[in-house]
Amino acid sequence: MAQVDIVSLRDNADPARRLRLPTRDDSGKHVDDLQCIDRSMLADPGLIDDLTTWRNQSMPFFLTQFSGTEDRTRRWLETISLPAADRIQFVICDPGGNRFGNFGVCNIRPGSAEFDNVIRGRASGIGNLMFHCGMTMLEWMFSGLGINRPRCTSSLTMKRRSAIQAAGLCGGRKPAAAARRGRGMVEHSVVDRPEANAGFDYLRTEHPVERFRQAYPAALPAG
Repeated sequence: MAQVDIVSLRDNADPARRLRLPTRDDSGKHVDDLQCIDRSMLADPGLIDDLTTWRNQSMPFFLTQFSGTEDRTRRWLETISLPAADRIQFVICDPGGNRFGNFGVCNIRPGSAEFDNVIRGRASGIGNLMFHCGMTMLEWMFSGLGINRPRCTSSLTMKRRSAIQAAGLCGGRKPAAAARRGRGMVEHSVVDRPEANAGFDYLRTEHPVERFRQAYPAALPAG
């Protein structure tokens, strides 16, 4: 399968042509879509507010922390996310158009990429929603982006481990330290254990395509 052009996907201005990745539950029922945040979506009512609210609600789990505003979110989309050649963002929408969270991919390189900005923003009646969205995203990363070993790097506490992390191979746990960068921003980085001050560790997991095909043989052709 030819690899997709993520720049053209993000530059799309026609809602009818927006990339939608269908997600199915354990029974195979279509329950929602991962919809690409493209230029046609910027005018959708409530989108910027949702993204800002969800980010603020989940801020303690991000490696870069700040107080989000709608203006800041819009600037991030228009000047960083949409123009970038190495990232793409999606929102989770049910067939009625209700939004439940967002999912992204960043650091896209030949053969590699990372999950990014994964947030469940509001509750839904769909069991294991984020797990099923993660499986859909993995399928697309393998077949659409040609990624063989997607990665997930995030903060980790003893009480929180994402469904995406749980589905992968643990690639290591590293301590973190916090540094203030002005304008209320705190950035975390990997350090030696004696220098750690953040109260949590990084956890990196990998998701080899071979492991995925063995666990979900019906999801992706072997060839």
